[in-house]
Amino acid sequence: MLAATFAMVLTAFGCQDSGTTSPASDIEQPGTAIARDISNSELKALLEDRPDLLLIDVRTDREWEDGHIPGAAFLDFLEDDFESRAFALPKDRPIALYCAAGGRSEEAMKKMEKAGFRELYNLRGGFYGWEDGGETVSNEAPANLPAKED
Repeated sequence: MLAATFAMVLTAFGCQDSGTTSPASDIEQPGTAIARDISNSELKALLEDRPDLLLIDVRTDREWEDGHIPGAAFLDFLEDDFESRAFALPKDRPIALYCAAGGRSEEAMKKMEKAGFRELYNLRGGFYGWEDGGETVSNEAPANLPAKED
């Protein structure tokens, strides 16, 4: 009982996971809803192992133009049409999101999770963490966003 109360207090103060993320093992459990943070190495593995993964940069135009992760699509989280465009994506396709440092993409992930998306990942540390980790950066055009399959 005391442990449960302590865990609730830690959660309330942001000191413990709020339960919106799942352990790494969930990647291998088809049918399980996933919404969690991932590291650079986990994103690289997903990009290599999951050709259906949709990588989305949710930063602004200016941030995008300064460089982005190769193969990413672009969808500015701060634009008024973000939700309508994001919610039109296929809900059964795995999606990895990133922004500059991880905050906007985490918010985007939470919105998309509530909208019924089944497999979502947020790049912990965002583009800054990717770039600081010595990973490849691109200036190519964005990948196309797919339409929802009815």
